[in-house]
Amino acid sequence: MLQLTTLVRIVKWGVYLNRMLMLFILFVTLFFVVACTSNNNIKEMESSVNNVTSKEIKNNLISYYETINLKNAIESSFNKKVFKKKGYPDGYDLILSRAKKEVVLVIRPYSKKNFNYLKADLQSNIEEVLQSKKYTDYKVKVLADWNKTNQIEKQEHEQKVIDEIANIMKHTYKINVLIGTRYSATDGRIVQLDLMFYKNNEEIIDPNEVNNFHKEFLKLAQEKGFNVKDIPIRFKTNLKRDWEMKVMPSIDQGLQEINDLKVTSTTIIDEQNPIIINTSINSKDKKAKEIGKRIEELTNEFFQYKQINKSLSGPYKIHVLSKDNKKIN
Repeated sequence: MLQLTTLVRIVKWGVYLNRMLMLFILFVTLFFVVACTSNNNIKEMESSVNNVTSKEIKNNLISYYETINLKNAIESSFNKKVFKKKGYPDGYDLILSRAKKEVVLVIRPYSKKNFNYLKADLQSNIEEVLQSKKYTDYKVKVLADWNKTNQIEKQEHEQKVIDEIANIMKHTYKINVLIGTRYSATDGRIVQLDLMFYKNNEEIIDPNEVNNFHKEFLKLAQEKGFNVKDIPIRFKTNLKRDWEMKVMPSIDQGLQEINDLKVTSTTIIDEQNPIIINTSINSKDKKAKEIGKRIEELTNEFFQYKQINKSLSGPYKIHVLSKDNKKIN
């Protein structure tokens, strides 16, 4: 009887162990499946975040550069396909607004009949270019400027202000300021400035001195109510065309469009001199170094853009300056 009882106990114990073993195997299997699934989900989420980030983050300097290319493509197209066939107006001005997402072509036609003859073809031509370049969210306006000349009162006023600034700087700093201007063919506003500074009949070429006088010029212009913030400024002639027409405005306007970078102006002389970027932040501000670093990174990334890098590979020195003239990058 004792042997039978012992045998029954052994059998029950074996069944118990077998059940425990099965439960253990089941637990391990479930753990493995959950772990693998979780790991795959994490990888998918990481991939998703990376994909979204890579699509959403875009360098504003590169974006501005692409806009310049778009403007050039539009201008080239309507010159070849409309003006060359139907005749040129007395003058025109092409304005591409990134903020408003619109293209405005202002022409100075010879008559109302001449304007109506050109308007529809210009409108459709610009729309075709925008469509081909995938800027379908941009609107197009073709307008007429009925002034007989671009020599208007505004132009005379702005020239007077510029002469006054040059005179102030001459007496304050004992320098001569040579200023060249280019005007719009429609409303006569200044669309480009050349600034060169001379002392004792010798041109000032030190980039830091040029930058200081450039900032003083901007300050005096602002005090006199003359907004030159959006006007391209050259400090040297005979520059490479792409450097002058694309690189300089892309860096200057591309950075100024990003409000939290607090960029006030740039002094870009040529490829040999450092690119100086002025900000309104104080060097003691806790965010100064962070902003300086970000500006430098955006500018370096811009020069790595394939369309720029193939002809203007650098390297370029970048000096980001605080309001109190300290380097913060």
